[in-house]
Amino acid sequence: MENGRKKLVVLGAGPAGLALAMKWLQRSSLKADVVVLEKADQVGGLAASFEHDGLIFDYGSHRLHPSTSPEILTELQTLLAGDLLDQPRYGRIRLFDRFVQFPLKPLELVGKLPPAFVAGFLRDSLVKPFSKGGAPVSFADVLRNGLGKTFCESFYFPYAEKLWGLAPEQIAAVQAQRRVAANSFWKMAAKVLYKLPGLKRPGAGRFFYPAKGFGQISRVLADEVQRLGGSLATRVQIDRIEQQTDGSWILYQQGGASLQADMLFSTIPLTVLTRLIHPVAPATVMQAVEALRFRAMVLHYVILETDQFTPFDAHYFPQKDLIFSRLSEPKNYRSAVEPVGRTGLCLEIPCDPNDSIWNQTEDEITEHVLADLHKAGLPVHCRVITGFSKRLPFIYPIYDLAFADHLQTLEDHLNRLPRLIRLGRQGLFVHDNTHHTIEMAYKASQCLDDDGRWSGEQWQRHLESFAQNVVED
Repeated sequence: MENGRKKLVVLGAGPAGLALAMKWLQRSSLKADVVVLEKADQVGGLAASFEHDGLIFDYGSHRLHPSTSPEILTELQTLLAGDLLDQPRYGRIRLFDRFVQFPLKPLELVGKLPPAFVAGFLRDSLVKPFSKGGAPVSFADVLRNGLGKTFCESFYFPYAEKLWGLAPEQIAAVQAQRRVAANSFWKMAAKVLYKLPGLKRPGAGRFFYPAKGFGQISRVLADEVQRLGGSLATRVQIDRIEQQTDGSWILYQQGGASLQADMLFSTIPLTVLTRLIHPVAPATVMQAVEALRFRAMVLHYVILETDQFTPFDAHYFPQKDLIFSRLSEPKNYRSAVEPVGRTGLCLEIPCDPNDSIWNQTEDEITEHVLADLHKAGLPVHCRVITGFSKRLPFIYPIYDLAFADHLQTLEDHLNRLPRLIRLGRQGLFVHDNTHHTIEMAYKASQCLDDDGRWSGEQWQRHLESFAQNVVED
């Protein structure tokens, strides 16, 4: 503590960490200095954007959902100064060697897909809403009980196995409850009804997207943090974190520099955080760290010599024989014309860091991706200018059947450490949208009073509320 002011240090300059720092700094009465540290060379984390060959790319497919709270949406619209676009959803999914609209429309499924699927789907839709299954244990239980065998085995189960690398029976039930918004026929029907005239919810079938890529959200948050007097540093590698006898923290950087923190707020993966903290956690805790896993992803980008590859923003591919799970075309998210004669594709390849795809060359992945695009009914007939990859080791928390016990062990340990608060997708090991993580930051900022005292009880109530979040497609 210097000059009676506490030093608040935030690890990670993604939307959660930046929004937290900004909300603190907006309070002129707060007796604290705010520091944000980021390992990468730019802000944004998984929600960052980058430029390559005149094209703007995101790290996968991102959008800001209309369910974003009015407070957050209004503030972002102000910070973005007119650059937050209101765009129509225009996605599709590959099923039975044909494309249907995504998010799914039951009537289109009935009209376009094979008779055997339609018959099974209709049978399940009549029976399942009124049948009672046993208490669900797995992802498979929840969806099979809610949607029936036909739809699950054609779409959700193969997509889940591709995305998380586990059979649906090996994935915890909470994954379906938090990750699949329409996990029953009743919920699917409600989503359809809410798109009809007279019943249509505001923003249905639409999304918000920044004009200069999704990472523009993090960049304007970072600019605001610095404008308000906060400190922000990128390319900071923390090698060790030690708690002092008074409860404060010392963060040791690569190269020998150190930084003191009266309170530490972490948005980095909780497993990484635990490995950095000294004294080393007990063996049972470290075992839990090793047991908790994140799904990795290779993002492969292909730049084509054409104005537009397809008119769609995103395509989804549950088929196991296709290497990628999702294809996005960033220009379409922004309705962009420039640059003329070039467009880029982003293909998401879920994997583990020890999978063969992780170590393949750019040319090898490009060749594989182009072959699979042809197989998926999207052959590339124009010149391929280049292909390149980004490898991300921490994408999705994996909720296997044992994850809850391991997570509880780790949380019990971390929660006993004073003046250490975790938030955000990676910090809490949760599946959340960007607007959820920003809302976490807003709520967390309210738990700290002007004198730097933290209300753990208030934060716990917020955590219980966050646990009800459902990821939106």
